[in-house]
Amino acid sequence: MKKVLSRFLIFVLLALIALLLVSGTMYFLKHMDKTSHAKNSANGIEIFPSMMDRSADYSRIDSESLSSYDKENGRLSTRGYDALTDENEKYLYECLSESIYRISDEMDEQGKYKTGMVEVTGAELDSGRINTAINAFLYDNPQIFWLDNYFGYSVSDNTTYVECYSVLSGNQCEIYIKRFNEAIEKMLSVIEADDGKYEREMKLHDKLLEKCSYDHNVQSIEDGWEKFSAYGAIVDGSAVCEGYSKAMMILLNLSGVDAVTVRGEGENERHMWNLVEIGGNWYHLDATWDDDENEIIHDFFNLTDEMIKSDHITDPLLGDEVSAEDFSYNFFLPECKSLDMNFYNIEGLIVTSLGEETDNAISNLLYNKALAGEDRIYFQVTGELSFEEFNNYLLDNGGERFMALASGVNEYLESPHRINTSSCNTLKNMKRSTLRIKVYYE
Repeated sequence: MKKVLSRFLIFVLLALIALLLVSGTMYFLKHMDKTSHAKNSANGIEIFPSMMDRSADYSRIDSESLSSYDKENGRLSTRGYDALTDENEKYLYECLSESIYRISDEMDEQGKYKTGMVEVTGAELDSGRINTAINAFLYDNPQIFWLDNYFGYSVSDNTTYVECYSVLSGNQCEIYIKRFNEAIEKMLSVIEADDGKYEREMKLHDKLLEKCSYDHNVQSIEDGWEKFSAYGAIVDGSAVCEGYSKAMMILLNLSGVDAVTVRGEGENERHMWNLVEIGGNWYHLDATWDDDENEIIHDFFNLTDEMIKSDHITDPLLGDEVSAEDFSYNFFLPECKSLDMNFYNIEGLIVTSLGEETDNAISNLLYNKALAGEDRIYFQVTGELSFEEFNNYLLDNGGERFMALASGVNEYLESPHRINTSSCNTLKNMKRSTLRIKVYYE
């Protein structure tokens, strides 16, 4: 009887050990799986209540992580928060505004640092609802660069416990924030008090692209969290599209220009860019794709929905047809229909037809550019007119018509503003229907 009982106890013990090993392996795999996702997506790991450490020693870091250049108009976005319809999700969002600034200085077993735990009493939130609240918070606060892309949570006695993780310790984070603030202030210094919103957007767009280069070697978050953050773009000068768009959002908002990020696809790959509001109209801005290897371009500067959709697909709004567990959604998507602040409309000419009226418009453009001493002439073709038709019309026979128009303009100009009519360089983008001509002056 004792032998039977002993064997039974050994069997139970082995079974328990096996169960623990399986559970541990599952937990580890869940943890490791998160690194394959984009940095901008929060992922939930369910943790037993007993594993939630509520007595960690946290450092309280400076919550004033950004100072505003425009004290009157500069502000951060609240559109992620405004999109939340669940009061418990809103409460969790609000608590994150404080808890993420309390960071442990002790690394956990996964090599991360815990942030202050949030308790949502009277509610049992599942992973999807927690994910929505955290993503809304990160959507509104791209300056929070230290949070990792997963969170731990547990539900017990009608209370939900949520714990986020930092890639930096509390002491490290304060150092990084100081560098971040200094770099932001330096970039914002290009803005002058009387600059309009278009001028601010242009200066900050070009300043960021002077500083930052796209890192083509990055495949996933494992290649460095910095690459997916505004910190990487603004401080390190190296990032992917997520870093570019978060940096643009911060810089524009702090300079008094309303901007958000937008998720979607670009040429069949996951992508992120911006939406910018000027004069009551919204526009698409893709700073990443404007960062040409040879020079800064503006082919993706303030586009309409119709223009952007030729090579971008915008994710839908979070709603009934989109799962919160699927990170392919947006919190805010205004219509973009105006061309008023489109780069080619402001700095160049949008061409819709051929003939005398277009010739006069080109002559006026050449005259104004020559007086300003600017050597780039920009054209974009839209409507029923094809780019090939316009290109042939203007540049056939060695640019005969273009040079003839320049000669006509020269009659009203004096040196050094007279255009050299024997030489120019052209750069065409058939897909975007854009033409850039570099002229030289006599």
